[in-house]
Amino acid sequence: MTIALLAPVRARFGRAVASMSPRDRKLLVGLVVFAVSCVLGGVWWFGSRELADVRSRVSDREGTLETVQSLLATEAGARSEAEKIEDQLRKNTGEDLPSFVEKTASKVGVSASLSGVREKEQSVDGNLEERRYAVELKQLTLQQLTDLLYALETAGYPLKVRSMKTRTVTAAGAKVLGVTLEISAYRLFEDEKAAAAAEEKP
Repeated sequence: MTIALLAPVRARFGRAVASMSPRDRKLLVGLVVFAVSCVLGGVWWFGSRELADVRSRVSDREGTLETVQSLLATEAGARSEAEKIEDQLRKNTGEDLPSFVEKTASKVGVSASLSGVREKEQSVDGNLEERRYAVELKQLTLQQLTDLLYALETAGYPLKVRSMKTRTVTAAGAKVLGVTLEISAYRLFEDEKAAAAAEEKP
């Protein structure tokens, strides 16, 4: 039915084209080609813009996903590291730093150089207790000091050597070191309270 309705229009258009001069026909063809090109160009431009927008949104979401995955991996790593640190803290709950330093000094053969271990201050942050100590040593060789520091740092005890002061002295004609170490020792405060409560039980 639509074709039948368009038949008169097509016939009239055909007669109009037939009556045109060759020059007018070329102009008409050029106009038609130009109009079709504009339409196709507009469709291509709009489609390209929409495709670029879609790609941009996909890229943004992929970036967000990567960020979330990275944060989750970091959180998992931090949680695992925190668990390891807590296990280490619990393993050394029964030994205070002075005893540990004395034992370590004896192990590396410098117990005679250990003058004393003095507690300076303590603080609690949440369930973590920090105690700072001044460790005095005298007449150490550089090698003995190196051995002691290595033993302290690698024994697994939860401590941190915060500072070290050295002074050179002469003993028996040889130059040796006098050393003051500032060391922080850590323990879980909740474990300490739990241990105290267990001791109070009959």
